[in-house]
Formats: sequence, structure tokens, C-alpha cells
Amino acid sequence: MLFSDAQNLELHQAEGLMKFLERQPVKPALPSLDAYAALTRANREQFNSLRLDYHGSDLIVGTPQVKAVVRSVLQATLVNRGRAFGRSGVVISGGSTMGKTAAAIAAMKTVFSKYKRDVPDFREFGRLPVVYVEVPAGATPRSMMAQFARFLGLPVATRATLDSLQRTVVSVLNEVGTKLIVVDELHHLSDTNKSNVESSDLLKSLSNQVSATFVYAGISLHGGRVLAGERGQQIAGRFTMQRLQKYTTANADEWRLWNGIVRAFEEEFCLFNHKPGDLAEHSAYLYDRTQGAIGSLVHLLTLAAQLLVLEDFKPEHERITLDLLNTIEVDIAAQQASEAILTTVPQSKSAAKKSNASVKNAA
Repeated sequence: MLFSDAQNLELHQAEGLMKFLERQPVKPALPSLDAYAALTRANREQFNSLRLDYHGSDLIVGTPQVKAVVRSVLQATLVNRGRAFGRSGVVISGGSTMGKTAAAIAAMKTVFSKYKRDVPDFREFGRLPVVYVEVPAGATPRSMMAQFARFLGLPVATRATLDSLQRTVVSVLNEVGTKLIVVDELHHLSDTNKSNVESSDLLKSLSNQVSATFVYAGISLHGGRVLAGERGQQIAGRFTMQRLQKYTTANADEWRLWNGIVRAFEEEFCLFNHKPGDLAEHSAYLYDRTQGAIGSLVHLLTLAAQLLVLEDFKPEHERITLDLLNTIEVDIAAQQASEAILTTVPQSKSAAKKSNASVKNAA
């Protein structure tokens, strides 16, 4: 059961993205313990394989920051309704493991679901409501436009000029009625060379020519070169900023928020003996391990759930414990941050107890 036969959808192609946005992770229904025990080994493995796929299916929990991104994108889309120029957009900025792409995907899924509700037979009309591209490293205007062309399934001839590519892409995007365009990895653009400046100008040109709401996502865009200077100010004047940061636990309200996020993840588990709230006493531990980074928390908790299923424990033993969490390695950034804090401010057992007491009081 280590490997999955689930289809790997390519988000950088129109058909793959549409299938991904239509696909909703379905939590397998847990049978009773007696019913599970009565399953044949083959049927039990099949059921557990479904649970492994579910826990690894890019689950996105509606944290406050994710909800804020979705709300901003919907508001920008509303403002742009019928607008011919000066359209609004959203910038999603933050460090690594802050959940930028996950937040962008949540926004895409929301816009797509609303569009599908309004135009249920959109495929018959050849509509493509959402587009997703990534800025390649060392982007040039032509390579940027080639990304859009490949997403749309358009041929990119070796001798095709930037102007011809742009005209074709703009024509197709307007023809298929695209409403939302997400441009990820925007930090690959900067003012350090002419090509990146021209690529930035190209994106501005596209936002003027295509009747869609643009969302830009990337690392530390709020303090980078992309929004600096005259060109950056043009974006800053029309786009709203959603800055994703690590969650903090400086007071009772922040502890309450962090504890709620942990509980929200627990509600997504498909385990026999783990209930929402079981990790409340380990909330401080989870914060120490992840330093408030959502990406790190997702990795730690989903892998713990998958290990319980993969090991095929007795159902009554399917509960995430501190011993299990201690066997799982988090990403290097979270590990280094955690070690740095422990080295600077060693936490005694009494301090740990006090921290857990704060969590319980905030719950």
C-alpha cells in the first residue's frame, strides 16, 4: 500500500486543472469495529488504500489566512464585474511552507465551484473559467507567454514571436471566458535584469487585455523587487495584499486560534480511534515542532495519520500520540527554527507544563 494508483493530475494543463478543481476529496466512511474485523484481508487493504489516498489528497483546511485569501479574491472578482480597465487583483505573499499555493488553490476551487453553479454546462460551451501558471526561473517575456500557451494546449513554434504568442493567448483566454488567472512563483521576477522587467510589463499588459481577475503568489513579494519602483507601484495601486505568516502564540487569543487550527485538522482524519480534541494537550508541542508554519503542520499530522493506516494497527490503536509524532521528521526550516529557539531559551518541564496550561485555558 506504499504506492498509489490514483491519477496524478497536471495542474499546468487546462484539462488537468479542471479535473483537479472538480475533484473533491471524499472521506471514506468508517465501518464499525466488528464490520472492519470481518473484512477479508484484501478488502481491508483496499479500504486502507482509500484512506491513505484521502489523507494524501492535498487536503486544505480553512484556516483564517486561507479564508482571508478566498474572501479577497471573491471581492476582487466582484469589483471587476463588467470593468473594462483598471481591474483589481490579489497578491499572496509569504515565506516557504506558509501555504501560499494551498491558499491560491482554495481560491481557485471556490471561484470554479461558483462558476460551475452558474454555468453547469460550461464544458459544452468550451469555457475555461480558471487558469494556473508558474513563472519559470529566469523568466523572459517569451517563456512567460509560452507557459500560458502550453497551459491552453496551443503549439509553441520555435520561430513564434512574443507578439504573435501574446495575440493568440489573449484571444483564446477571452474566447474561453477565463475569469481567474493565478500566476504562481512570481518571486522569479525582479528588477535585476531587463528580461524580468519586460516580463512584469507583460503581466500588466495581460491584465489589461484579458477580462479576468489576476492573482499573483510568491515568496516575500511584500518586501521584494516585484512591487518596488514605478512598475511595482502600478500593481500596488490596483492589487490587495494577503500576507501569509506563521501563527504566533503570544497570548490566550492566539493560543485559542492555534488550538482551533489543530482541531480543524483532526476533524479531517479518517482514523478509528482519534477524535477531534485528542491533540489539545499536545498543542504546544505541535507549535514547537512547526513554529506555526501551516505547511509543516500539514506534513506532520497527515503523515502521522498515514503511518497509522499503513502499519495496519488494530483499529483501537489508531490514535495520534506523542510517541508517534516524535518519530516523524519535519522540514529542515521548521527543524532549524525549533532548534534555534530551544538553544536560545531552553524549555524546562515546568515551562512546558505552563505552556500546555495556557492552551487549555484558551480552549
